[in-house]
This record gives sequence, C-alpha cells and structure tokens, in this order.
Amino acid sequence: MARILMFASLLIASLTGIIYYSCAVTWFLFTFMVVLCSWQRQIDFLFKILLLTLPFMVYFIYNSHCLQQQVNQKNDKQHHVRGIIFPDDIQIDGANLKATAQLDNHEKVKLYWLFPDEKIKNMWLENNKVICFQAEAELRRIPGPTNFNQFDSQKFYLTKSITHQINIKSWYTEVAKPSTLLQKIRYQLHEWHSVGIHNAERLPSPLSAYAEALILGTTPQSLYEDNPGVQTLGLIHLFSVSGFHVTFLMTLLMQISRRIWFPKEYTILVLSIILIAYFIFAGEPDVLIRSIISGELILLKDLTNKKIKAQVIWSLSLLFSLAMVPQILLTLGVQLSFAQKLTFWQTNILAN
Repeated sequence: MARILMFASLLIASLTGIIYYSCAVTWFLFTFMVVLCSWQRQIDFLFKILLLTLPFMVYFIYNSHCLQQQVNQKNDKQHHVRGIIFPDDIQIDGANLKATAQLDNHEKVKLYWLFPDEKIKNMWLENNKVICFQAEAELRRIPGPTNFNQFDSQKFYLTKSITHQINIKSWYTEVAKPSTLLQKIRYQLHEWHSVGIHNAERLPSPLSAYAEALILGTTPQSLYEDNPGVQTLGLIHLFSVSGFHVTFLMTLLMQISRRIWFPKEYTILVLSIILIAYFIFAGEPDVLIRSIISGELILLKDLTNKKIKAQVIWSLSLLFSLAMVPQILLTLGVQLSFAQKLTFWQTNILAN
C-alpha cells in the first residue's frame, strides 16, 4: 500500500506541473514518473495507480479551466464588486492600502486604495476586524514584469489563483457579520492574528520583525531592509512559519497533558482542533498545509493505535495538499517542505 501511494502521489504531483505550468522540466518529470510506473510491469499495481490518478486529473483539468476563464476576464474601468478583507491581510504603506480581498464569487483579487486623509488612515491602522465591502473599482490583470530579471508578480499570484487587481474608486465598508459558527470562529482567529501583528509592531527593531516573521507568519518589509543578506543569500524561508512550529506545538501540548495526567484520547482530540485553529490563526499559509495534514494523520494513528508508515503519511499529506491547493507545488516553500521529508532512505521504496 505504501509503495502504491508513493508512486501515485508523485505521478499526480508531476501531473499538476504539465497542467498548470507546462514546460520542458515539468514534462520531463511527468514522463519520468510514467516510465517509472510502467517499469513495474504489474497489471494490478498499474490499475490501482490509474484508479487513484484519474479523479485528480479530472479535478485538475476542471480547476485549470476555471482559472483560465478567470484569467480571460477583460479589464473593466467601472466594475462593481462585493467581498471581505481579513485584517491580517491588510498592508498600509504611506497613503496606500494594499490587501487581498475575497469576492462573493469566491475569486481572490489584490485590492489597492489611496487614503483620502490622515484620519481615515489612522482608523484603518487601528482596525482588527474583518471588513465587508461594496465598491466601484477598476478591474485589471495583474501586470507582468517590464524589465529583465524583474520579479514576475503575475506568475507568482497565479500560483495562488489570483489573476486580477482592483483599484478602489469609491466604496462602502462595514464590519463583517459571520453567518455560521465556523465562519465566526474563522473571523475571530484572523482578528486575533491581526491584534498579534499590531502588538508585535510595537516591539523594538529587529525584535518586532522577527516576532512577526517567526511567530505570526507575516514578513514585514523592514525584515529585508534591516537584513539585506536574507534575500541575497536566499534565506527568506528561514524567516517564516513552517512544520517546525507545528511539531513544537504538538510536542509542547503532549508534554503538558502528560504532566497534568490528562487522558491521551482527549489530548489527541483537543490537539487536532488546535492544529486547524493554528493554521487559520497563522493566516492560512500554503506552506503549513503539509505539516497540518501530517500532524492530523499522526494524531489519527495515535488515536486508533494503528501502524501507519511514514511514507503513507507523506503521500497522503501530498494528495490532500494537492486537493486543497492544486498549484501548491509551484511555490518554493512548499517544495522544500515536501522535499526535506523525502529522504534517501524513504526513496528506497521506489526501487523495491
């Protein structure tokens, strides 16, 4: 079973490359996995892999089609939009407000607005609430690079299924009112995250930047300005939340529960909820998805007292991650997250 899941997950992962980012490298990886699977020469083995792969392939093709329709939206200078903005997604730079907005049609867009006066800017600086808005805005495609070796924000945001940006002309905002209990919990966690960011900003530099990056999962511009070597040496991913935080949280809570003689079964149930809450609190970053899913699978293993191989957990976490965010492997942070767990000893399963 572990061998089948490993092959299937890697084949499905390579499939996302040719569907979402077709190039020589992604086609080589996909062809390599197809040849590797065919080399096994076992009909039942190949049939099970095909059975696992087909549903994902259909889902990816449909998702890619929807994304292409989103890309093909025409620029519109008078576009009416409705949606919400999470407070921890808001960035204020001088007289400019930047945010990621989630529209009512479930599309995500980059939002830009110029503050009309200092009073309104201060109100937004103090805001920790989820904001619901209706706006008249200019909708246009996120621009690509204009100079050689310039960062390609268009491709970067495309991996997050964000294709357009809106420049606000006029709008009406109010505090968002959750309609369900789960939505209320989600909103509250984002609001607490925003409060934490604002409190961290009051700390002296560089402690404030480290607290935001390593604890709260946000990367302030001051971190790069004060530490130019971070970008030069390619150490950006050292200053972000990662699987280390999830492992530390699980270990800490397990140790505390043992000290107070809290039943193991209840500890696992509580911890499984806390992991999901932490993911939302940290801003729902893609780089944490693998760690959260792996953590939940490990907790399930402990709860049922069943032996689950590390390769199975790795493969299932990859499949669940791709189901949640199909383009997740196109980001470097997630590639590193999965690659560091696929050690030489674990890859032996591919050769057996």
